[in-house]
Amino acid sequence: MTDYENDALLLREAIKGAGTDEDTLINLTAKRTNTQRGEIRKAYKAAFGRDLIEDLHDDVGGDFGNVVTSMYLSPVEYDVNQIRKAMEGSGTDENVLSEIIGSRSNYRLKEIISLYKVRYDEHLEDRVKSECSGDYGTLLVSLLQCSRDSSNTVNEDQVQEDANALYKAGEGKWGTDEETFNRIFALRNSHHLKRVNQVYMEQRKSSLLDVVEDEFSGDMKNLLATVLHSHINPADYFATRIYKACKGVGTDEETVTRALVVMDEVYMEQMKQIFQVRYGVSLREMIDSECSGNFKRMLLALMDS
Repeated sequence: MTDYENDALLLREAIKGAGTDEDTLINLTAKRTNTQRGEIRKAYKAAFGRDLIEDLHDDVGGDFGNVVTSMYLSPVEYDVNQIRKAMEGSGTDENVLSEIIGSRSNYRLKEIISLYKVRYDEHLEDRVKSECSGDYGTLLVSLLQCSRDSSNTVNEDQVQEDANALYKAGEGKWGTDEETFNRIFALRNSHHLKRVNQVYMEQRKSSLLDVVEDEFSGDMKNLLATVLHSHINPADYFATRIYKACKGVGTDEETVTRALVVMDEVYMEQMKQIFQVRYGVSLREMIDSECSGNFKRMLLALMDS
């Protein structure tokens, strides 16, 4: 019996029949990588002729069910599900669209666009256009072209040119030239954007995040800030997302789930360090105090794995 077959057997035993063995679900799931969980999902279907995602969805509910099910999806599947959910029904959850479309790489966005078309038989761009309008919708469409420079090259002349253009489009004029921000934020690579921000701070004594905060409002401000923050320092961006989701009255469990489940294998250790330094509390302590039940147990197990 392979390890994946054995794990699939343990999961089947944990969720079939009356009651659920939450301990097994938590301990097994948290200790596997996303790739391993994908193999377990395949082994589960091969062994039992059943879909693990569907069985988990039927057996485990609430925030705990959401996080467990999410962990057995591939990152692309998870993003597509979240985007679809954000646009279904009445109203649109722009925060989710901004977070996912604004922070993902060209490669990841192309995968998202492809899977969305296969799964829902419509183009993601067309759906976004029907859901979002104005400068915000325009920037989302630009990002979905996946035309961001994919190199690590930083041309200092281009950096200076962009820093000057952003100043003239924002702080240096009455009103704001949204198209200049759209163009630069949608097309420049992460290293270039980071350098533009550094040069801007040196010359203008304020960061581009401050400029975005002052010059824009609403969803456009949020999306521009997401693009800039996530490309300059992704671990810091997701740590900030978690903190904002936890502070104040109530907790935004879905945002916490997205940040931890999608980014745990890439940025978990960095997020822990950032959290401790910036907020004076450990990420573990924050989750322990703000979340509860099996949902909390799973997130803590994920952080400790």
